[in-house]
Amino acid sequence: MTILRLGALAVACGLSVAGVSAAQAQSFGNIVKGAEQGALQSAVGTNNASSIAGGDLTSGLLGSMGLPSLSTASTGNITGVLSYCVQNKLVSSTSTAQTTLNSLTGKSDVTSDTSYASGQQGILQLGNGNQLSLDSLKAKVRKKMCNAVLNRASSLL
Repeated sequence: MTILRLGALAVACGLSVAGVSAAQAQSFGNIVKGAEQGALQSAVGTNNASSIAGGDLTSGLLGSMGLPSLSTASTGNITGVLSYCVQNKLVSSTSTAQTTLNSLTGKSDVTSDTSYASGQQGILQLGNGNQLSLDSLKAKVRKKMCNAVLNRASSLL
């Protein structure tokens, strides 16, 4: 996507030198943004990439591996999603995941968090109203996401 953005910048600069209006240059920028969304849709396997990225691909929800940052997800939600991942056998180390899950659910405030139940349904709540359904991801990306959730959950112990 960085290449697309650099290409868009070069096109915009070239267009302004060539005397193309700002509105026409913006139209080209929208075409590039559409290409970025298409690439995102391909990566996560959904037809609604804007819901994953909160409608703005530059919002920073997607990390360098195409996965969202988990830093804004609550401990309860991370624990619930980990439960979903264990139940659906989507983590590389089931025993580590189960041990981590048992430790986190043993904390009194984790399972009472309202986002815990959403997590058990496979809904990752990323803050600012952004959420991601793991069911909407392709199998390979879903497994990567679950392993990232396991790493995040382990760091919460």
